[in-house]
Amino acid sequence: MSKRNVFRVSVFGNASAEKWLLADALPATRKRDCAYELVTDRRERGIDILVVDAENDEAVTRWMAMDPMGQYPAAFFGRVPPRAKCAVIVQHPITSGRIVEALDQISRRFLGETSATTLGADVFDRQLAAMAA
Repeated sequence: MSKRNVFRVSVFGNASAEKWLLADALPATRKRDCAYELVTDRRERGIDILVVDAENDEAVTRWMAMDPMGQYPAAFFGRVPPRAKCAVIVQHPITSGRIVEALDQISRRFLGETSATTLGADVFDRQLAAMAA
């Protein structure tokens, strides 16, 4: 078994939507070799990946202030701003499974993670629904 990696994720967008989408999704990844944890204080050091609601102007402005060179690996809802260098798009409809799938793509492409296994957004969403039932 490979070394377990936990990547720290910060989200820029609607706070209530973030919590709703990721409240169960990120903790559910703890069972995998490649896991994610939500960082709620953006001033905290050690953030590995950003999730940005590119359809929310305020979120994009906050992302640009935090990452003026666009060098943080980031998942963007809907579209990728031109300055982002290490980015993937989370397609509509935005679901927790699609966000985790994007985080897996980022960890493989930009962070050198080899054990990230994407189950696929639909499978992950069904697993979350089963856990909640």
